[in-house]
Amino acid sequence: MNPSKIIQAITVVGTLLMISCGVSASNPQKLKQMGLTPKSIVQLPIDGLVAYETENGGLFFMSSDGRYVFSGGQVSDVWNGSVLKTGTDASRSAESIPLENMNIDFDQLDALEIGTGNKVVHVITDPACPACKKLGDQMHQFTDEYTFKILALPALGRMSEDMAKRIACESDRDAAAQALLNGTANQLPAPENCNLDAYKQALLVADYIRVREVPFLIGPNDLVNRGLPKDLGGWLQKASSFLPPQQTVEAPTNDQKAQGKASLGGSQESESLNNRLRNAIN
Repeated sequence: MNPSKIIQAITVVGTLLMISCGVSASNPQKLKQMGLTPKSIVQLPIDGLVAYETENGGLFFMSSDGRYVFSGGQVSDVWNGSVLKTGTDASRSAESIPLENMNIDFDQLDALEIGTGNKVVHVITDPACPACKKLGDQMHQFTDEYTFKILALPALGRMSEDMAKRIACESDRDAAAQALLNGTANQLPAPENCNLDAYKQALLVADYIRVREVPFLIGPNDLVNRGLPKDLGGWLQKASSFLPPQQTVEAPTNDQKAQGKASLGGSQESESLNNRLRNAIN
């Protein structure tokens, strides 16, 4: 590449980085002339990238969790089954986790259930978390319209782990749910000869979908909220009308299905994440 073009490219990238960090650019007119004035800048939930080279010489890059694939100038959200073409697509992708598309079933993870509504909200919480307790206190206002499926997992240390295991091992799930909401999980019986497979799978799922703070909510239309919503009712309404990315990825060919079947080591055409996690534990 011509040295002058390299310098020009570095200048442009540096200017864009300055803009994304909220620092005024030194020459915005030049960016405009080059068609590089940013229309939107979206922070995608990506920790890192890995390079993936196929046996036939193809090379593409993907996020370390396998969600985003970068190939041929195209970015695909594998979880949503969509191609990100606009800033709106990127925003919707960054704000959503499509549990159903990913075959993640909270019921198979022994989730607690509160409410009878036909709109489902998935919640990951910690039994020792004050903000989670506040969320639990607010849930009762919305149980006619929403059903809350809750995984109680440890995020705050040994005390949280002890209470989370007590909840996981309580056979009376309604009693376990009440103990979680009342903040009395430490009064449940201590685990004894308890099968913790579902609990361990839930921990893996939480790590896989990048739960970094609690409470962690996924609304009826896949909208994510990290932390305690300032207005739970307002957020639930927003989540119910949220439009996730449209699925645009083509259906797999028979050859691709066969490769996927072989890679999963299963005899069925597809295998849920829950089963794969169970196999990993075993």
